[in-house]
Amino acid sequence: MKKLSILALCLSVALGIYSCGNESKTESQAGVYSMEKQVGSDGKTETVNQSSDGGFQIKIYTDQNYFYVAMTKDSSASFGLGTYTLKGSKIEEKNIYNAASLDTADTFNLDITKSEKGYSQVIPEIMIQGKKWKLTEEYTSLPTTGSSELDGVWKQSKNLVVSGKDTTDQTYNEYKVYSGGHFMWATRYQADTTKKEFKNVVGHGTFGLKDGALTEQLDKSSLAGAVGKYDIKIVFNGKDEYTQETADTKNNSVGFKTYQRVK
Repeated sequence: MKKLSILALCLSVALGIYSCGNESKTESQAGVYSMEKQVGSDGKTETVNQSSDGGFQIKIYTDQNYFYVAMTKDSSASFGLGTYTLKGSKIEEKNIYNAASLDTADTFNLDITKSEKGYSQVIPEIMIQGKKWKLTEEYTSLPTTGSSELDGVWKQSKNLVVSGKDTTDQTYNEYKVYSGGHFMWATRYQADTTKKEFKNVVGHGTFGLKDGALTEQLDKSSLAGAVGKYDIKIVFNGKDEYTQETADTKNNSVGFKTYQRVK
C-alpha cells in the first residue's frame, strides 16, 4: 500500500463533488461526522489516508444540506456543500459550491452503510488526474447538543469593517454551517492578485448561543493562528438573515458580517 499526500488532497477535493451524505424526509443522516479512514484504488495502486496521519475531514449533515471541510497535514484545504436526498442506502447529491468545481450544477450518486459508530461510504468510480478511482471511507459520529436559531447553512452577503471614521467593504465568498452545537466555515479567496492564485481556508469547532451572544470555539483550521475562542454579538434580521459584530483590538477596528440562509 502506498500513501501519497498529493493524492490525499485530490481525494479530499473530489469528495466535495462525490462525497457527503445526509438523509431525506423519511430517514435521517443528520449529524456530525469525522472521517477516520479513506482507501482509494485505481485497480493498480492503493492509497490509505487516516485521521492519525495528521489531517482531518469533518462533515455536518442537516435535514436538507451536506457540508464538509478537509485539511491534509500540510494545511492544504478543501470543502464542499450542497443539497441531498436519501433513499435507503442511496444518496443523490447536488452541488452548491465546492473547492473543485465551484458552483457547477453537478449531481452524483453514493452508497452508504450505517454502523453503530457512524457510517461507511463507497464511491464506485470517480476521475482523479485522468484515472478512475474507487473510494471507500469510514466515518465516526461526533457528540452533538441541542438546536439553535442559527442551525442551517449560511452564505456571507456583506462584510463591513469600521476603523475610526472609515468604513471599508471587505465582502468575500464564505459559507458557514451551524448544527448540533458544531459549526464550520469555508472560503476560497484570491491569495495573489498578480498570479491569480486562489487559496482555500476552512475551520471547524463548537458553539453556544444565548441572548444574542455567540461563543465560537474554533478547534481545527487551515488558517494559521486562527484556533481559539471568539465572542461575537449577533442580531437576527428575520429568520433567514443575521449580522454579527466582532471587535479587532489589534487593528482597532470593528467588523460587521451579514449572512443569509442557504435554502
